[in-house]
Order: sequence, then C-alpha cells, then structure tokens
Amino acid sequence: MKRRIVVSDDDPTIISLVSLRLGLAKFDVISAANGPDALALIRRVEPVAVILDMRMPGGGGMTALDAIKSDPVTSNLPVMMLTGERDPDTVMTAMGAGASDYMVKPFNPDRLLERVNRLVKSSAMIWGKPAPANDGPTWEL
Repeated sequence: MKRRIVVSDDDPTIISLVSLRLGLAKFDVISAANGPDALALIRRVEPVAVILDMRMPGGGGMTALDAIKSDPVTSNLPVMMLTGERDPDTVMTAMGAGASDYMVKPFNPDRLLERVNRLVKSSAMIWGKPAPANDGPTWEL
C-alpha cells in the first residue's frame, strides 16, 4: 500500500512544513487548499490518512470530515484535525464527528510524524472495506 497522505490547509507555510516532515519519512504528501479540493483528491489518490485544518475558505475541515465519514468507501479512513482551534467544545465536536486525532497549531513536526505513524499503523484501511477496530481516538491540546 502506498503511503499517501492528503493534507488540506489554506496556509502554504503549514502545507510546506507538514509536507517536508512527512516527506522525509517517506510519505507521499498531496495537498489541497480547502475541503472540497481535499475530498476530490481523496477519491483520486486513495490515501492512508488525511490531515484537515478546521477553518478554510471554500469549505472547512468539519465539512470535509462529515463527508469522509458519511461515505461508506471512506468512512474508515483516519482523519487528523490539525488546527488552531483550542476550544474544548470544538475538539469534542470534531472527535464526535469521527476525527481519529486532533492536534493544535503551532505543533512540533516530530510529534506530528509520530502521531501520523500511529494513525497509519492502527488503520488497516483498505479502500471500500472496513478496517479493524483500533485503540480509539486521541487528542492533545
């Protein structure tokens, strides 16, 4: 299975930082500037995980998360929210909507890699087939 990750953020600096760190770990990072573009990429490239910013022009991460989790083909795809939103209610809303992890900006790139590796390892996501149960969601403020 290819180690593709779709990263959606409207900040090019965040995209560059995430792409650099994950790229050094042999992930193929494909980026989108908004939720709708991320959804189109997900279907085309079949990633092993997705990283979404909460707020983006043209469609934010929560809208994309809802679409990913409501589609039977992608519902088991692990999704990390990587955002500046620290409010506990926002964290709980994202986790309740199906996010597998939640990480707040600014972030440590090595810690991001560690958590992405955990997401990918805990998910045996096979496109169109259910993944086995994992240890449950994680988050960190």
